[in-house]
Amino acid sequence: MEGFLETTYDKFIFRVKEGYLYLKEDFWAKIDGNSASVGISDFLQKSRGDVAFLETIEAGSEVRQGEGIGTIETIKATFAIISPVTGRVIEINPKLEGSPYLLNEDPYGEGWIYKIELSRLEEDRKGLLSAIDYLELMKEKIVEEMKKK
Repeated sequence: MEGFLETTYDKFIFRVKEGYLYLKEDFWAKIDGNSASVGISDFLQKSRGDVAFLETIEAGSEVRQGEGIGTIETIKATFAIISPVTGRVIEINPKLEGSPYLLNEDPYGEGWIYKIELSRLEEDRKGLLSAIDYLELMKEKIVEEMKKK
């Protein structure tokens, strides 16, 4: 069973799901055979605030690692969804249409955004971080965020 790595800063606990791969831009991919579920990290959802609106691309769209594949609007900001993998969108989470807050409530579970059929996983792996490596990067980002406040 996969668990979480955690770090605490001030009164906030930030979690990283083990067994997932992470883009440095705070998006994750959970590889399952020839496809991957894609979503946002706990750090991203906590630092950007409550999700109010989500705009996704259509199923069937071809996507490339590092490219924008939609937008998320929160009470604090609007930002791009960045694809951690290359392939074709095969499913969009239907639960998010009426419940975008799932991105905040369960970013590593019910709050997944896309399922993508993978077309170049081995090449994409070079641009992804393990959970432990992402945890270290996230700690640096947390310190930077807190300096801004």
